Amino acid sequence: MITFDRRKRIYYTQAQTTNGLDTLGSEWMTLDNIEYIGQYHRYITEEVFTGAVFVQNKSRILIPYVDFKNKLSEISSINFDLEVSFDYDSVKIVDIPKSKLLNPSVTVVTNKDIVIGYTIRYFAYKVNDGNLIELNKESISKVGTTNGMSNVIWKTFKLKWKVNGPDFDILDNMGNIKESGIVDTNKRTVYSLSEDYPPLTQYITDFRNIPTI
Repeated sequence: MITFDRRKRIYYTQAQTTNGLDTLGSEWMTLDNIEYIGQYHRYITEEVFTGAVFVQNKSRILIPYVDFKNKLSEISSINFDLEVSFDYDSVKIVDIPKSKLLNPSVTVVTNKDIVIGYTIRYFAYKVNDGNLIELNKESISKVGTTNGMSNVIWKTFKLKWKVNGPDFDILDNMGNIKESGIVDTNKRTVYSLSEDYPPLTQYITDFRNIPTI
């Protein structure tokens, strides 16, 4: 099992740390989407780790808990609860268009993106089984058309990906972010979106670069 123990800072003061917190569940989970029950602690940087206090190579980072099994079940029941009504000998049939699976593709970072400071990454999420694929702008526009995947079972979303700046947040003397870092900013974005799309934290593990598919 992988241990996620890297903190944004090497040292935190007592005033910047809240130790000895406790959760009975449905509050936090590890990056591999396993619900966490037990003691945990948090920092002023909004990082949350397992254990009453931080232990090197043992404490694991926590993210907000998402009951994605129930969420997928709820979404699936909405999309696939096809209404069948009997009117004498006639049956109302609901057709779901056939889905053409698109090949995964990634956004290419341009010089313009670097000047602006960010690019946009596009994803499609299959609500009935949790499958996640990354697409480029051209491919994502085909979802819901005859040339792409069905928008009944595939939900699309986009992610603002930082590509310029320091690798990590630069903080002032009070611990506030003075300049956002690439890795820290992208990590915050991914963790936030993972509340609705849990597999995202498994797909994106490099917060600095966009992988080549």
